[in-house]
Amino acid sequence: MRPVPGLVIIFVSFLSGCATAPLPPDADLDPVWQARQAALMAVTAWHIRGRLAVRTADQGGHATLNWKRDGERHRMDFTGPLGRGHLRLTQDSRGAELRDADKRIWRAADAGRLLYRATGWIVPLDGMNYWVLGLPAPGPAPERQLDEQGRLKRLMQSGWDIQFLEYTRHGAFDLPSRMYIARQDSHTEAGAGAGETLEVRLSIENWTLP
Repeated sequence: MRPVPGLVIIFVSFLSGCATAPLPPDADLDPVWQARQAALMAVTAWHIRGRLAVRTADQGGHATLNWKRDGERHRMDFTGPLGRGHLRLTQDSRGAELRDADKRIWRAADAGRLLYRATGWIVPLDGMNYWVLGLPAPGPAPERQLDEQGRLKRLMQSGWDIQFLEYTRHGAFDLPSRMYIARQDSHTEAGAGAGETLEVRLSIENWTLP
């Protein structure tokens, strides 16, 4: 998935210097990590309830998040100031659609652009589709740091610094329950000033797996 002008899912203060500090090796944990990764890649359906916050240097917002996924089909409901009351964002193999509280409808090829158009916030939805499981998104091998249990602790991918602050047990899996996501943005058209840090915080209060 990807984001459209008025909404963003990013916040909380970003720790100074963490975006450039090198990540330590975890070769000893690789077997545990590889097994965990293989098991999680099979999870393609879920229902998440939680809270989102987004922040730049001079503005921010928050919303509750209700995210249902079934394979390629996604439905994300944002309720609260960030969503201007309520926004429903859906995406499947045919494209994405966004509806606001006034029943206005926007359509585009991907959800990220729609979200940006409706809210003005950049939200890395393509990556979050994997990060919420504690997985890196597909693509070139990212920098990563594992915790002592072989779970992702920190990930550097596609210009984003993702910190996995807490995990909670759900069925057979330990899944992220608190995350910080941040990026130093160099493009004013992205909804932030040049060089401004975008910060996102995600707190997942409930996971439902089939």
